[in-house]
Amino acid sequence: MLKYWKQAVLMVILCCVVLGACLFEVYHFLYLQTEDAYVNAHVVQISSRITGQVAKLYIEDNQYVQKGQVLFQIDSYPFRIAIDKAQADVDRAKASLDMVKANSRRVLILAQEKVKSLQDKDNAVAIREEAKANLRQAQVNLAQENLNLSYATIIAPANGWISMLKLREGSIVEAHKPLFALIDQNEFWVDANFKETDLQYIYPGQLADIEVDMYPGYVIKGIVTSISRGSGTAFSLLPPQNATGNWVKVTQRVPVRVRIPHNNPHYPLRIGTTATVTIKRQWAKEEWRK
Repeated sequence: MLKYWKQAVLMVILCCVVLGACLFEVYHFLYLQTEDAYVNAHVVQISSRITGQVAKLYIEDNQYVQKGQVLFQIDSYPFRIAIDKAQADVDRAKASLDMVKANSRRVLILAQEKVKSLQDKDNAVAIREEAKANLRQAQVNLAQENLNLSYATIIAPANGWISMLKLREGSIVEAHKPLFALIDQNEFWVDANFKETDLQYIYPGQLADIEVDMYPGYVIKGIVTSISRGSGTAFSLLPPQNATGNWVKVTQRVPVRVRIPHNNPHYPLRIGTTATVTIKRQWAKEEWRK
């Protein structure tokens, strides 16, 4: 009797294993899944448009900032001096133009009375136009110096998190040189690398389930927005090449971008973290495949 009972238990276990294997195969037939996926977002490299010394730093590393918030201040004293000099140049150019205009009027009157030659008249007009051009240039220089002063205050271009901050008060910053990063919080997505054989079942607009490894059991709803026109290796600095004929065919992976429409503040996302993306298998729309 015990023998038959053991056989029955083994049969039940075997049936469960077979059923489980069948369900596993059915699930993987209905759903496409990849664990080769990474969270991403727009990263803004913060730099200064002018060279100068940091007078005040208002942020810390990993701090959240809002768009328009002041990040740091460059010493404005040299730029205020430059503005004063440019303003003095404008004043001199104005005075010079007034004098040249008065002189040119006298020359033109004398030229009409035949006291001055046409050459004197032409010279007076040329000097007047040159004085006007000098004034315009001085005004442009003044505007540029005022613009440089406005650049001394660096503000956040978007809501996000400060990252890789090594800047300190007293540091000398160079114009247009990246100083630290701002991770834009307005949009997150996952770059999911699916097998090339799966692409016929994926198209933009499909819904996707995203599980970020740092939040086990929490599922994020995503939307497929685009599929790369090349595999990941195709854009590497040294793409694989094999002209010997002695090669092994390897299934390539192609990046699929899955947008995350809603970022739950209770589950903050971090770029570069790993995720698992699941998409229900569907035949791709013909217009997309074309």
